[in-house]
Amino acid sequence: MSQPVATEPTAAELAPSVQKQPRANRKRVHSIALVDIAQYFHLPIKEASKALEIGVSALKGKCRKYGIPRWPHRKIKSLNSLIHDLEYVLTTEDADQEWLQNKDAAVIKALTEQKRLLESEKETIWQKPSLDLTAETKLFRQAVFKRRHNAQISARG
Repeated sequence: MSQPVATEPTAAELAPSVQKQPRANRKRVHSIALVDIAQYFHLPIKEASKALEIGVSALKGKCRKYGIPRWPHRKIKSLNSLIHDLEYVLTTEDADQEWLQNKDAAVIKALTEQKRLLESEKETIWQKPSLDLTAETKLFRQAVFKRRHNAQISARG
């Protein structure tokens, strides 16, 4: 008697039934201008590519074409965070901040000026995303990080 022969399943039978997403229209990808891309600089690159309905690689290619070596989302996010921190310091009535307790006019003026500089730098990044942050902004950011870290350390122990 002959035994029934077991057949191996084919590759088509093993493959999951996942639908491929259609490719973006090449004409539409080529028609995307820097102005269109700039609207999404505040988003991570994956979210921006979804919003533009193109792939991440295609978006990176367009960025290279327009001279943008790195996606500026993190720069803009960092500047927004610094601006938000300054707004909090300028509007807070927290008595723990002894350096601002007296609401010294010179300190308030300096912080307001720093906020204005950060906002103008953010606008510059929106217009020319390939530019690096200024040395002054990097030093200010580092000082904010250090102050935040020291506050966390003192809160722990």
